[in-house]
Amino acid sequence: MRYGDFILMTTSKIEQATRFAKTSAAFVRNAVQRRINKENYILSDKTDNEVIFQDGIMSVKYYRPLTEDTLVLEGGQTLHVRRRRFAIPLVMVPPLGVFAWIFDLLADRSLVRYFLAHGFEVYLIDWGKPTIDDAGLSLENYTLDWFPKALAAIREHSESDEVSLLGYCMGGLLSLMYLAAHPEDKNVANLITIASPVDMHKMNPITGPISQLLSIPASMIRKRGFQLHQIADERFHVDGKVLSWMFKMTNPLGVVSSYVELIRNLSDDDYVARYMTMNEWFTNMPDYPGATVQEMMRKMGLYNRMAKGKLNIGNRVADFSNITANILAFAGDNDKIVSIGGARAIMTVVSSTDKTFHIVPGGHAGVFTGSKAVHTTWSISKDWLQLRSKAYPRPVKKSNKE
Repeated sequence: MRYGDFILMTTSKIEQATRFAKTSAAFVRNAVQRRINKENYILSDKTDNEVIFQDGIMSVKYYRPLTEDTLVLEGGQTLHVRRRRFAIPLVMVPPLGVFAWIFDLLADRSLVRYFLAHGFEVYLIDWGKPTIDDAGLSLENYTLDWFPKALAAIREHSESDEVSLLGYCMGGLLSLMYLAAHPEDKNVANLITIASPVDMHKMNPITGPISQLLSIPASMIRKRGFQLHQIADERFHVDGKVLSWMFKMTNPLGVVSSYVELIRNLSDDDYVARYMTMNEWFTNMPDYPGATVQEMMRKMGLYNRMAKGKLNIGNRVADFSNITANILAFAGDNDKIVSIGGARAIMTVVSSTDKTFHIVPGGHAGVFTGSKAVHTTWSISKDWLQLRSKAYPRPVKKSNKE
């Protein structure tokens, strides 16, 4: 072997060994650090915002306009940030049982940042982190107390009476319940619902038929004087860990395969951070208040009141024929939790003349913020909302920090 060839071979082996050592070190570092310093890997909830209202565990966030000129989305698509603001602000309404930061998941997969980049003023209602002490929180608390207070704060802050709502899953149902119970509020111009199960008896192939079947003996038992609301709210309270397990069991193979991919990419800092952020959504879930669970089981699960058009909430009757706002609704073609039929039922219970229903790719999470959502759910929502949000220049809100 010539001396030059020997040097090249030796150099190559040294480089290979160096790369292996660096990869191994990164593998070990991420394996350890993701457990002891998990918060350093979480990339969610990073968009600049301020809390403009708080009542107990509920708060309202205002997201300040983006300062950068472009927004790069997952996959490399670049958006030029629109400086001309739409007149009607957008209010995002999260479900219960998850944290509100799923609307601001990753810098390149953030529904908040996407709508900010397209010229919308964005607000978010954060339902907070209920514990067993909040087991008594009911639909009345959410739709007759907190929802009106949140919208009042948003209207004062934005100086706009008109608002648009965008609700995911239960967030869409709470938005519908608010509108149905408050026919006097004619200033909710637009409502977007994503994977919101209006018809619980068509919710999915398992729970839907079971609910239908149980509604018959439930009615007979009720006639004998026994009712679910007589049971303490704490008995229905669902711990966040149980919610997490239930959600993962809708796709157990996906959970295993994603973990295998994590092990294979454990030396890649960016991959680990993105995995940890997404996994936090499905692993770290807040409790579901017992009173709301009991009401949902009884009024919607057993008796399917929303699909039938009327629902008693507190001292009000939520009549869904009162709803005349423009409606855009979505269902996922592979959603194991909310069926297409369950989500499509919104089209028959409201009185809106401007209403559209779309079936888009994705499961229950994917339809909302999966890799394809930006080109389907997000893009369709943006185009639809822009036509209904009165474009004209608005002054940029001043920060309370100034």
